[in-house]
This record gives sequence, C-alpha cells and structure tokens, in this order.
Amino acid sequence: MCTRCGLVILERLLEPEPEWRMKPGEEMVGRADVTSGIDVTQHDLGIGSIIGVTMEVSPSWRARLRRMRELQKRSRVRGWEDRSLREALVELDKLCEDLALPKGVKAEASVSYRRARVKGITVGRNLYQVLAAIVFITCRMRGIPRTDGEVSDALVARFGGEKHGVLRNIRKITRLLTQKLKLKLPRITTDDYIDRFAPQLGLSKKAVERAHELHKTLPRRFTQAKPPRFLAAMTLYLAPRLVGERVTLRRVARTLGVGMSSLSKNVARAKKFMAEG
Repeated sequence: MCTRCGLVILERLLEPEPEWRMKPGEEMVGRADVTSGIDVTQHDLGIGSIIGVTMEVSPSWRARLRRMRELQKRSRVRGWEDRSLREALVELDKLCEDLALPKGVKAEASVSYRRARVKGITVGRNLYQVLAAIVFITCRMRGIPRTDGEVSDALVARFGGEKHGVLRNIRKITRLLTQKLKLKLPRITTDDYIDRFAPQLGLSKKAVERAHELHKTLPRRFTQAKPPRFLAAMTLYLAPRLVGERVTLRRVARTLGVGMSSLSKNVARAKKFMAEG
C-alpha cells in the first residue's frame, strides 16, 4: 500500500472459493477439497501429508512408495504425547464404530478427550474406560439414546474386562468429567427410547404412535420415580396389544436391558391405571 495516496499495490488474500483439481490436457474434473482440511479425529488435525500408492507405476516404484508412506507415518508422530494421542483416537474410532455412532459424535468426543488431557483428568486412569465415558457423555449431549450399560457392553466386547466393574468405573469417570469440564448432561426422554427400540422389536408405526400416547396418559405418581428406559419398556409391551400386535415380555426386557420380573409387576400396575382411566 502506498503511504502517500493509499493505493493498494499488492494484496494478499485467501481465496474463499473451493479448489478445483485439473489434469494436464483435460478440463476441470472436480473439487479437490471436500472439507475445511482440519480433522479433529486425527492426532495432527489431519494437516499432515499422506503419500498414496497408484497402480499406474511399476511394481518397484510401488514398493518404494509404500516404504516412503511408512516412513512418513512415523514422521507424523514427534514424541510420546503424539503417540499416545494417536492411539487413543484410534481406539475411540473403534468404540464409535461398535456403537454405530455418526462421525459427528466421534469428532465431538475427540475434542472432549483433548480437553480432558489438557486438564490432566486422563492421567493414571484406564484409557478405554475414559474413552467410553467420553462417548457416553457426547451421546447424552447430542440427545442420542445410548445408555452407559450399552457403552460398557461394547467396551467389554472389544477390549475385555469384568462387566460390572467396568460399568462402575465408567460411571465414576463420567461424574468426574462432567464436574471438571463443567458439563450439564440433558436427560434422555422416554419418547427417545421408544423411537429407538421400536424398530428392533419390529413394531408398526401405529403401535409406536400408541406407545407415545400411552406414556403420556399414565399418572405422574406412577411414572415419576422410574427411569425413562424402563417406562419405554412398559409402553412398548402394552401398546402393541392395544393395536392388535404382539410382542413377548421376555423379548422386550432383553432388548431394552431391564429386569423381566420388575417389568412384569409394573406392567400389571399400569394395566390397573389404564382400566381406571
């Protein structure tokens, strides 16, 4: 910029438009960038280069490219901190895959894990249980109906361990993370659990709508002391019978992970309230 008249002689600005890739002698073939270029699920935020291997070159060159790629992967890890972070994010990816969670959950869980590392919460604690607690917290924050029991079951199936002890530790770490990170977990409603487990029971749309209506008609003195998943199990057992469908009590209890005897007793009480209403 000229200091006398203010004329801009040279201007350096970032081009906000997408980048297009082009091969020599060909027309424009497509966008080269599909994201912002930053991936929080990678330990280096995805800004490191990746060497690809193509079949268009000779076998000897492909072998060279593979060796170069392995060396390049090692160079992306600068020390034990990067190595441990990369290992944690890889295990987080496996856990999210087992729970069939979307990529957005994995990204948010990766950010939460980085925050926990900065605050020193992960030091001295089991890595897998910390990751499971973070995944459970992320699901609650996004309103995804996943219980801590489901997360612990996926963790035990993937990495092993004693089920009750793992679940107890996950709950302890969850309370610690919510306190240290100052998070407020929203409650998953009964309607969320109904919508989630109804397809697994093979219920029709009419039965699902009846389950939502039935949940709202039960008296508050009967429902206020019961967890949402248990209420969903009751309504998913009673509603199909009201519309001419049938599902067994054992199947409902096994699918939603509740006790069959407790479910049977409360279903009988709910029928009395329905008869009185």
